[in-house]
Amino acid sequence: MSANTAARRSFANLAPTMRKQYALTLRECRLSLPVVPLWGPAYRMVEWVLKNDQRVQRRVLPADCTPSQIADALKSHVPGRRYGPTDDDG
Repeated sequence: MSANTAARRSFANLAPTMRKQYALTLRECRLSLPVVPLWGPAYRMVEWVLKNDQRVQRRVLPADCTPSQIADALKSHVPGRRYGPTDDDG
């Protein structure tokens, strides 16, 4: 099994866990593999899409974050400025 295949499997399992254990209304939730920069702590990128909003949201978290910490971050996230087309653009 390649690293990408394993990563996709873990991505696929994150959204159901967040919905079931933390009652988040997610359509999709993906967690990147740890990124280790030359300096500073390692981190992961979390990307998610809510059921009622099709735009992708992102947040950086520590590499050793737990599902509980991810759920807390998603619940407390305040979206910034959004760019791109919307449904009412004509």
